[in-house]
Order: sequence, then structure tokens, then C-alpha cells
Amino acid sequence: MNFSKLAAYLDRFYAEKNIPGVGFAMYDKHRPVFEHYAGFSDVENGIKFGPDTIFRLYSATKVITCTALLQLYEAGLFKLGDPLYAYMPEFRSMTVRHIQNDGTVELRPAQTPITIEHLMSMTAGLGALITDGTMKAIEASGGEGRTVDVIRALAKEPLIFEPGTHFKYGCCHDVLGALIEVLSGKTLGAYCKENIFGRIGMRDTSFELTDEKRFAKLYNRFNGETHTAESIGESINLKPGRAFESGGGGLYSTVPDYILFAEALCNYGLAPNGERILQKETVNELRTNRLCPKAQQDFARFGGASKSGYSYGLGVRTLIDREDNNALSHNGEFGWDGARGCYVVIDPDAEIALFYAQQEGGSPWYRWHGTVRNYAYASVWED
Repeated sequence: MNFSKLAAYLDRFYAEKNIPGVGFAMYDKHRPVFEHYAGFSDVENGIKFGPDTIFRLYSATKVITCTALLQLYEAGLFKLGDPLYAYMPEFRSMTVRHIQNDGTVELRPAQTPITIEHLMSMTAGLGALITDGTMKAIEASGGEGRTVDVIRALAKEPLIFEPGTHFKYGCCHDVLGALIEVLSGKTLGAYCKENIFGRIGMRDTSFELTDEKRFAKLYNRFNGETHTAESIGESINLKPGRAFESGGGGLYSTVPDYILFAEALCNYGLAPNGERILQKETVNELRTNRLCPKAQQDFARFGGASKSGYSYGLGVRTLIDREDNNALSHNGEFGWDGARGCYVVIDPDAEIALFYAQQEGGSPWYRWHGTVRNYAYASVWED
């Protein structure tokens, strides 16, 4: 193994890509083989980005949410084909928005109920979480906005398409967070802490920021200029209510925490400390392609070049044509990324798991994720 080229590549991110700080960790053959940090979590004060740096996962949260739900699947609490309304009756009588030739909108009763598999595969027809209806529900609660209450209000919104017919990247996994609460009788955060984080040693992963002093500043680039104190700030509403826990993007974590989770899935559910969070058969369900041809076309348009060669499983991209992505990973490699640049690769067949982290708004991180992946694989093979 020789990680010198990967380390040198990551070390150049601040100077060449204007990324304040990055972190990286990797397992090979179920052993930790490389961990590296570069740049800053706080540029003005010279605080290095390191193993104790806390950052937002954004949509890398989704892989954890789907894993939590699949634990309940293994417990026999639901089947993938079950209608959502069996557990949340508000979703029984949905309507679908149809745009007429003259531009007017007609609402028609949905012909197919939303299933749990539709939610996990982003084919339910749901759009944005923040609507007039969900905001009114949050206001009516005095700003509390509990996860289940907000999602129940979402059920009043028309669907964009008939469930199962297309792919739309939206709030499906926020709905799954509420479903976990209904099935488990616990808040999403409490369930994940008890059944994933606490069990495998993810000490700094939570829906609440546990230590502001270790939190990486979120820099937003302006016109490509170097980040400044004036560019700091959140632009995505991940917590519309004080009590809302977003299964689609609300978790905070660290590099050492998330690589433990990634390695657990890479080892078919068995974490480095010996705790099992999923069975092998369930991990294979997670990474199985779920998209029909039309939905695959939607996914291709959504993902662009960075997702070429991939399809979508149960909350994860899954590699179906490695040559189409120039990927050194194997078909069946899976994972996801986050709005500010986090990126996880889980490859059970190659026995490789890696996690890359950054927290910066405005960078085209999707352009270098594949390069990070391929550098990492080549590093394992090089003497």
C-alpha cells in the first residue's frame, strides 16, 4: 500500500480547489489502513480540520436512516411492499398533480398507494418538505414541529407523479424518519443512538450539535473567492421546527464516527467492535437496483456525470456499470454524498470502505469524488 499520492492530492484542496478543510478515512479487508486531514475547520483562527472536527452530514444521513429502518424490517415490523398508510393513515387517499395542455393543474386520485419501498427508492412522488401545510403545522405547534407531526401534515400535499413510475430526489427519507418513530415508539435520534451510534462507537454523531467548539464553520464561496468570515452561514433549512429530526439530512458527525458505520455495512452489517447492525441479506437488499427504466432516466438526469454507471437502491446509489463511471470499485459498490461534499463508498465485494468529508457551500464536489475514490483504490494496490 502507498497512500502518498492520495495524501498529496488532498493536501492541495485548500490551495487549488478553495476548500477550507477535508478529512478522509479508509478500511481495506476490514482493517483501518489510512486516515488523513488537511486544511482548516476555522480558517480565520487557524484551527485545523481533524479527527475531532464535527460537521453536518447533510444527505449522507440518508444511508443511516435507511439502515435504521431496515433493522425494523429485520424485526418483522413491516414489509417493503407495505403501503405507508398502514402505519400512517394520513397517506391513504393521496392525489396526483397532472399538468394539462393549457398549463392548468388537475388533481386526480392516486391509482397506486405509496409503499415503503417507494419511499426508500425515491419513487414515491413526493417533492419538498417545506410547504405551506407543513409550515402551518409547525407554527401551530409554537415552533416545536415534531417530526411525525410535520410529516402527517405533508400528507395533504399532492404527489408529483404516480408512485413507482419515476424517480424524484425529495423528502422521502424525512418521511422514513417519521415512520421509524411510529414503528419504534422512539424519536428518530433516540432510536439511532440506541441501535446504531451507541452500539458501534459513534460517539459524536447526533441530530443535535454536541460541541460547538469543534464544529467546522460552514463557508459559502462568493464568485469563487477565498472564504471569509462574511461567507459563513447555513442556507439549507434542515430543522424547520425545534424538535424536527431530518432523516434526509439532519445528522452531525466526524470522520472517525462515519467510517465505523461505513465499514459495518462493508462487512455485511458487522461493525469493527463485533456488533452486528444488519444481516448480510439485508445489506444486499439495500444495494439492489430498484428503478424501472423511466425512473432510471430520471436518476441519470438528476445525477449527471458523477452518477453515470450508477442506479439507486434503498436510499443509496449502487454501481451497475463500472466502466461507464471509470470506476475502480466493483459493481455493487454503494453509498451516497451530502450537499456540502461528504462522500461514502461501501464496496463489500472488494472489502473497501472509505469516507471523505468537507463542509463548504458552492464547490463542485461531485467532480472530484470519483477521483478521490480511484486514488484510494489505487493506493491499496500500489507498493
